[in-house]
Amino acid sequence: MNKNTKYVIYVGMFSALCTVATFIKVPFGNGAMVHLGSAMIFTLSILFGGKYSGPAGAIGSAFFDLLLGFSPYTLWSFLIKGIAGALAGSISHFNGNKGKNLILNIFALIIASLWTLVGYIGAWTVVIGSYQAALLNIPSSLMSSALGMIVALPLSMVLRKALSKSGHLDLDAQTYN
Repeated sequence: MNKNTKYVIYVGMFSALCTVATFIKVPFGNGAMVHLGSAMIFTLSILFGGKYSGPAGAIGSAFFDLLLGFSPYTLWSFLIKGIAGALAGSISHFNGNKGKNLILNIFALIIASLWTLVGYIGAWTVVIGSYQAALLNIPSSLMSSALGMIVALPLSMVLRKALSKSGHLDLDAQTYN
């Protein structure tokens, strides 16, 4: 199997994980929700970087919207969550850190959370048709991001140890037969 095929398989698997994690949710506010999708994107960002978490966040979040009938948000989620994953992963892996620097990881997740908040305020304004109504969804966005950070930071530490032992942490360094 060649390198490109393995990359597509990993992104597909990670996208599915993002979709499933988003299903773990509580409705909140004006059609918004608090969910674990951000936790999965953040965990993938810290472990594997933006090359994997960006596409996985984009595809997984958009697929969730399609499955649940939130089609007006599908393109928005694709762009917002994809960029959030790419940002978080790129920052946490900046300068060779590979997601091992806790302070840099926290900074990365805060930047991705702020991007997500601003992006969804725009999306809600367009889809709902009211900026004031969109602002009512700010608490749910902040709670999803905060929950994502609370879950992702310790989870990524635990998974890093297991993935390192199994040789599956550095996906790009694996040999391809």
